[in-house]
Amino acid sequence: MIARRTLQLGAGLLLVGLVSACTVLPEAEPITFYRLPSPQLTASQAQPLPLSLRITTPDASYALQAPRIMVSPDENTINSYQGARWSDPNPALLREHLIQAFQQEGSFNTVTNENQALESDVHLYSDLRRFQTVYVNGTPRVNVTLDAKLVDPTTRRVIAARHFQLEQALDDPQVPAVVKGLGAASDQLARELISWSRGELATMQPAKSQQAE
Repeated sequence: MIARRTLQLGAGLLLVGLVSACTVLPEAEPITFYRLPSPQLTASQAQPLPLSLRITTPDASYALQAPRIMVSPDENTINSYQGARWSDPNPALLREHLIQAFQQEGSFNTVTNENQALESDVHLYSDLRRFQTVYVNGTPRVNVTLDAKLVDPTTRRVIAARHFQLEQALDDPQVPAVVKGLGAASDQLARELISWSRGELATMQPAKSQQAE
């Protein structure tokens, strides 16, 4: 009888302990997922180049490979906004935005990514250096920095390379304004990439045409 009471008492204390432990565990942080605003580019009136372009996922540092929305409060520090995430990792997010922008503008016959494994006349490789908010003298600014290369996939020759840096001031440091600002900077990056790549590739002929000759 005493043993049974001891067992019941022990079980009761264990249950109380479990309930108490549950009450002190931290609640899961609520997370809001964001997408970049859709590109807002004007369709080109010029004839599309007779080329297919593959835009590959940019290489990036470890911090930028995650879907976190990054912020640099000073020159040597990088953090992320609490409770906010991108819908995709930063490099994939920017790649898809650029593909949509290139397709919207219409300077190339076709625009694809590396996941589709389709034949392409030119590959656009890049290194994403910054895709975040930066604080300059206490003022928040969005910064998108990309090193891009146009490469001939047949010869692996670098046709052209260029450094791009887009920066815009923010009136509001809250996450929704940051998302909007990064979307605008990404649109401007796309415009500059399109203008640059079209100029560099204007005289290039499709690989099939070259082989036929």
